Amino acid sequence: MKHDGIGVNEIARRLGIRKTTIIGWLKLGSYEERRGWKQGRRAYTAIEEERVASLKRERIDGKKYFLGAPYIRMDYAKQFPDDPCPSLWFIKDVVRRHSLQTRQPKKRSKEQNIVSRLKFPMRSVVNLGKIQQASDFIGKKYIAGRTEPISLFSTSYYQWLSLYQVWRVPAEKAENAILCLSELWKQFPIPNVMRMDNGMTFRGTGRAEAHIGRCLTFLLNRDVIPLFSCPYQSYTNPHIEGHNRTFTEKVWSAQHFTSDEQIDTECARFNAESEEFCRWNFKGRLDGRALHFLPKTSEPSGSEILRSAKGKKICFIRFVERWKEKGDECGIVILNRFVCVPDPYLNQYVFVTVDMESSSVKIITEHDGQTTQILHQRFPYTL
Repeated sequence: MKHDGIGVNEIARRLGIRKTTIIGWLKLGSYEERRGWKQGRRAYTAIEEERVASLKRERIDGKKYFLGAPYIRMDYAKQFPDDPCPSLWFIKDVVRRHSLQTRQPKKRSKEQNIVSRLKFPMRSVVNLGKIQQASDFIGKKYIAGRTEPISLFSTSYYQWLSLYQVWRVPAEKAENAILCLSELWKQFPIPNVMRMDNGMTFRGTGRAEAHIGRCLTFLLNRDVIPLFSCPYQSYTNPHIEGHNRTFTEKVWSAQHFTSDEQIDTECARFNAESEEFCRWNFKGRLDGRALHFLPKTSEPSGSEILRSAKGKKICFIRFVERWKEKGDECGIVILNRFVCVPDPYLNQYVFVTVDMESSSVKIITEHDGQTTQILHQRFPYTL
C-alpha cells in the first residue's frame, strides 16, 4: 500500500508510529474523533485525556516509585499499542489540569548559571564518551532496633541511557561497588565514562599521593574512563545526587524498615520499575551490536593489577582556589597531590586529564565550548 508514492513502511519509520496505525489512518475518509492539529499542536480527544489521567491515578494508587510523564507514556503505549502515544507535553498538561501532581515544581538555585559564570567544562564532560554512568554510596541509614548503619550503593546511566539502580551492601568498600557493577554490566552495557565523587573508596587511598586503587583499576581494565566530580560540590555530579534524593524521599523516608530483607525487597521493586522503563524507552539502543557487556559467567575480578596503561586516562573536574597549606598558592588537588595553576584561572573550574601511558597531567579551561590547554606536566603515579 502506498500513499502519494511513499510506502506504509517508510511512513511508519518517518513518524515513529506502528504500521497498523498508519494503515488504519489511510482507510479513513476523514479524521474521526476530531483528531488533528491546531496551532502547531496535535488536538487530543477527551478519550485520550481520560486515559492519561487514569494511568496517572493507577500509578499513584499502586504506590509506584516513578510517576513522571515518561512513565505514563510507557504505560499508555503498552495498554493501547495500536494508538499513537501522546506527547510528554500533553501528559504534563493533563496531570496539571486534573490536579494529579505529586511533587512541587523545582526552584531556581544559585548553581543554575554556573556553566557560564565559573567556566564549568560542560562540553568536555559531554564529549568524554557516549555512554556515561555515575556511582555513589548513599549516606548512612539506620533502621529500628539496630545500631550499626545500613550501606547502600547506587548507580545511574545519565547519558545515552537512563537507568537508576540501588542495592544494600555490607559496607562502603571498593569490592562491594565492583560486585554491583559487575552484575549490572552483564545485563546493561559497560559505559565509556564512570562519574564518581572523591570518596576514598573510589580514589583508593586517603593518604598516599597519586595511588591508583582497586576501584580505579577495575574501571580502567574495562576501558571505562573514571571521571571525578569536584570535592564538596555535589552539583558537579547532579545526576546521581538527584537520583539519591529521589530514593531517600520515595523509598527510605516513606517506609519503616525493620529488617535487611524488607530493604532488599523495596530496592528490588524500585530497581524493577526503573529497568522496565529503560528497556522500553531504549530498546533500539540496547539491541545495538556495538555495545559491550561482561560475560554472564564472569567473576568480579580485574581490580588487582592494571593490565595495560596504553590509552588509559583518569579525568577530574576541579575548582581552582588558593591553598593556605601551600603558602596561598593557586592550584588544585589531584589524587592527594597538589598541582599549581596560574593565578588568572583562580575561582573557576578546569578539566583535568591524567594520562596513564605518559604519566602526565593536562589541564584545560573551557569558554563558550572552546577549550584551551593551560598546563601540561609530569604526573608519576603508583599502583
